[in-house]
Amino acid sequence: MPGEILKKRREELGYNLKEIAKTLRIRSDYLKAIEEETFEKLPVEVYTKGYIREYAKFLKADPEIVIKAYIEKISPPVIEKQPDPITPAENTVKEEKTAQRYSATAIALSAVTVAALLTVLFLFVFAPEGPKTPLSEKPASAPPSLQPDRQTQKNENIEKAKTEVAANPQGEKTAKEHSLEILASDKTWILVTIDNTETKEMLLNKGESAKLSAKDGFSLKIGNAGGIKLIFDGKDMGVPGENGKVITLNLPSDKNIN
Repeated sequence: MPGEILKKRREELGYNLKEIAKTLRIRSDYLKAIEEETFEKLPVEVYTKGYIREYAKFLKADPEIVIKAYIEKISPPVIEKQPDPITPAENTVKEEKTAQRYSATAIALSAVTVAALLTVLFLFVFAPEGPKTPLSEKPASAPPSLQPDRQTQKNENIEKAKTEVAANPQGEKTAKEHSLEILASDKTWILVTIDNTETKEMLLNKGESAKLSAKDGFSLKIGNAGGIKLIFDGKDMGVPGENGKVITLNLPSDKNIN
């Protein structure tokens, strides 16, 4: 169990929860919930994994082993239901019904085939001979005066292309991407969803930064709202919240940040 592993390791090293919480900047009640495995008292799963990983690293335990134990704890195994066995009697009844169905189908197909052959034979023998029609003559092509002027059409296409180039001389794209720069002043967990499709999880330490781009926008979950500053589309948006506060933020819809 992940809580037992971490608690035993902490006691072996002689640490108390408040000392570790102060060093890692993680609330002591969160660390206690991890050891007691009351995960419902913790934030969303992505932050819980981050706290467990940082706690394991501090205690010099293998983070991957602890994370694996956590996943097994919150995801009980799925028991697959086995199909009911078929008794010999039921199998015999099914085989008899299948044989009867195939026999009836074969008889119906044979009757349809015979009827079709008789119909074709009757039409071939007794059908009256119709009058022979002469082959239609190929229509004469239109005189040159009535055919479209290819040179005139070519000139119109050239003028159309010139008009399009003049309207957009540099071939610039009309769509403009959004940019987001995240500057960390303290350790902060961030979960970013780009254009509602791509999701990125990151842990930024003090002095680190990240740059992202999107076509439509960003959705952010920030574990320490006072530990970062945001620059969106070149505009300094400032600090999005208070230290230690978990917030959710959408850009560009949430443009006014205090």
